[in-house]
Amino acid sequence: MDFAHNTSYQNGYSRIIGICFVLLSFFSSPLFAQVNIFTSETVKQMQLDPGWYNSIALDLTYRTGNTDLLTTRGRFRSDYLSKRYHGFVFGSLQYGRKNGEFFINKGMAHARIIRRLNAHLLLESFAQKQFNESIRLSDRNLAGGGIRFDLHPSSSKFNIYLGIGAMWEHERINDKTDGVITTRIMRSTNYINWTGRLAEHITTSATGYYQVHLRRFQDYRILFEGNLTFQLTTKLALPLRVNFRYDNEPPTGIHKHDVEIFNGLRYTF
Repeated sequence: MDFAHNTSYQNGYSRIIGICFVLLSFFSSPLFAQVNIFTSETVKQMQLDPGWYNSIALDLTYRTGNTDLLTTRGRFRSDYLSKRYHGFVFGSLQYGRKNGEFFINKGMAHARIIRRLNAHLLLESFAQKQFNESIRLSDRNLAGGGIRFDLHPSSSKFNIYLGIGAMWEHERINDKTDGVITTRIMRSTNYINWTGRLAEHITTSATGYYQVHLRRFQDYRILFEGNLTFQLTTKLALPLRVNFRYDNEPPTGIHKHDVEIFNGLRYTF
């Protein structure tokens, strides 16, 4: 690996360290903020006893021969539960290197707090920091909140939630034609989520987001995340994850949609 690759790798870790400090500051202050995250883990944690719950997930792909390929992805999540509140921090870091050159370099950190008002109504606020060089996103900061409606009947095996809210978005994009573009806008952020247990050791969830510029409706994003998790032991699980992203106004030279499929191992402690 040459000096440029080492520098890129170190810069990525420096960003994640900075992200962690930002999240800690959000989580220790009275103002909380957002991520594009809502999985079966959230619902599962809210059904547990008060206390701390943590999980780590790792993915690794390596290939050599005609093509040298290495991709790594790590995810960490820490939840804290009380009788009326659920707070969590989440972070992920992903690198991909092909024939000695990086083609994936992205990371994200998210903090969220949820307060249950009654059986069917919850308030939530969130903060998120993100970078993704594959879509020319050098920095994104989100902060916002909203209302979550608990729609599932008590007799159902599935949990269904509808979220309506707003967020402030600050982005810095390295556009291929126009150079560095900085935007500060308000978006409406809305989602629908369902989670459930298919069998004793198999759980599933899916979340769809619709995020639109409040003054330019043609500037919108659609996000989808689906999960299928096989519980191997009480602490070890095999999650399969599909992510889809559609951006109606992407930077120059970037496709409007992306699809990612992951599998790996998750350890809960």
